[in-house]
Amino acid sequence: MPYDSLSGLELFGIRFARDFLDRGLPAVIASPPDGPIAKQCRERGVPWASLSVLWRWDPRAVARLSDFLQNLRPRAVVGFRTQTAYPFHFAKLLTRSHTPFLLFYRLGAGNQPRRVPVHRVLFRHLAAVVPNSDHVRNKILLKWAIAPEKVVCIKSGIDLKKYRPDAARRTEFRHTAGIPEDAFLVGNTGRIHPEKGSQILIETLFGAEGPGRGRPDLHLVYVGREHFAGYAEKLHRKAEELGAGKQLHIVPFRNDIEAVYPAFDLFAVAVTAVETYAYVALEAMACGVVPIIPETGGMKEMLVNGREGFFYKHRNRGSLRQTLSRAINLPADIRQKMSEAARDHMEKTASWKTMMTSYLDLFGRLGISLESVQS
Repeated sequence: MPYDSLSGLELFGIRFARDFLDRGLPAVIASPPDGPIAKQCRERGVPWASLSVLWRWDPRAVARLSDFLQNLRPRAVVGFRTQTAYPFHFAKLLTRSHTPFLLFYRLGAGNQPRRVPVHRVLFRHLAAVVPNSDHVRNKILLKWAIAPEKVVCIKSGIDLKKYRPDAARRTEFRHTAGIPEDAFLVGNTGRIHPEKGSQILIETLFGAEGPGRGRPDLHLVYVGREHFAGYAEKLHRKAEELGAGKQLHIVPFRNDIEAVYPAFDLFAVAVTAVETYAYVALEAMACGVVPIIPETGGMKEMLVNGREGFFYKHRNRGSLRQTLSRAINLPADIRQKMSEAARDHMEKTASWKTMMTSYLDLFGRLGISLESVQS
């Protein structure tokens, strides 16, 4: 993971490596030194190796990856962004390595055509591309020059023992964050970023005709890292302009994010970027929180509208406002039924255990050894 960021993508990769280690399987994460990924690896006991931020045609990355192949002799290598595939392919050529390379494709919708000769060669040598939604899988098959059998969709899973409804966690987080126990709380987790719609959600909730306008009992909380220094303060100023300064709460990133979700009454995503999935929405649903997400990309596969959560039209503030208003004004018993339906849906479709079984089966089919280092 040679990039200097820490989003749901990177956290998933770290959890994935931690799961391998817990099974007695070797795992090492390569990322920039002193970056947030390296810090998380230290905190979670995941072996780490230094790899600077790279770009597609990066000779230094080729040299470093060649060193990894010769010295670490990995059973397989997983890349989490497309740009990692290029230097790794050249490193394999230089070292004459046959180490399988799997691309866990989590970003973008496969919209960029990749049919030129260099991509045909590159994809021919990939062991597999693993998207986490059927939407992305279908886009890849349509626009990439890759054999269909190499594109394997494995839906994301959640640790349902960690992520669960919990009344004690609800009370504790609200007390710690200074949010009244009887407040109606709309929550959001992840990077606090303009493309994530942070300001849009504030304006939609508390602006003209917003469902939080004139409702001092309705609060909004963001939990995560601000995109740049001062961005959180900018959001606070916007809330104050709308008369909701005391109703906005911004809480720093926490490793125990599973202890945060149960405090929410609704989970809302106002993202404007083209995203294909929302892992954070799955986490919220596992905790029994009703989500409000845009009806776009792979997100359309995450729930049934009106049963486990709500969709709104992507990049449409009017639709977002109407959907928020509908969800906030639901009778408590109806929202409770949706909460239970969201949790039940995760138990049936998004178990971490089931997901890992699919990954391990894929590794086995590719001939990648799953022999424990402890055996």
